[in-house]
Amino acid sequence: MDSGATKNYISLIVIKWLRMPHKQKQHLYLLVIILKHLIAYRGGIINLQIELITLSVKGRVIIINFNILLLKNIKVILEMF
Repeated sequence: MDSGATKNYISLIVIKWLRMPHKQKQHLYLLVIILKHLIAYRGGIINLQIELITLSVKGRVIIINFNILLLKNIKVILEMF
C-alpha cells in the first residue's frame, strides 16, 4: 500500500516495547493527518525521533530513522521513495 508518507514513523508503543533509545527532535513539525487519521497526540507536533538504525530485510540492509508517533492500530509507516 502506498501511504504517500514522506517520512518514516514508528509507534511510541513499539519504541517502549523494544526499549529503543529516543530523543527530542531538533526541528519540530506539525502533522495533522496520516493515512486518513487525524493526529491528536501532542497536538500533532512531531517532537521525538530515534537515531539511525540498521535493518536487514530479506537480505537487504537498510539504514533508516523514524519519527515517533502514537498511532492507533499501525505500528510502522515507511516513507515512499
